Amino acid sequence: MQSFTAGIANTVFADMVARASGAPIVAGTINFYLIAKSGANADKWFQTSDDTWSATEAVAAAGTHKADGHWTASIDQAAWTAGVRYQLYAKESGNLHIPYSEEVMEQNIEANITVQTTVTG
Repeated sequence: MQSFTAGIANTVFADMVARASGAPIVAGTINFYLIAKSGANADKWFQTSDDTWSATEAVAAAGTHKADGHWTASIDQAAWTAGVRYQLYAKESGNLHIPYSEEVMEQNIEANITVQTTVTG
């Protein structure tokens, strides 16, 4: 599972493996896709071309290879809404990858609370 922070662009991750050999995919075109699983845009794909939601599959971001088949992408802040759950997946443009998907949930930010007490005896 991955996490996001609402109101900012978030970086997501995918490990890409070649279907034919099981080797890491280290070159080519990897696109990331983001589906809202709840909220006003449930069951729609975020499309980065105009920062809107689509009823048909649309690319949320293009991937960048980091190392050994590990890819990252930054998805625009317009995609991320507090309280919404998402499904993320990535695809190699020639369909040479092993498909997978992952849930993305909002990161819970802990608050520091200071309590002051007075003890009297």
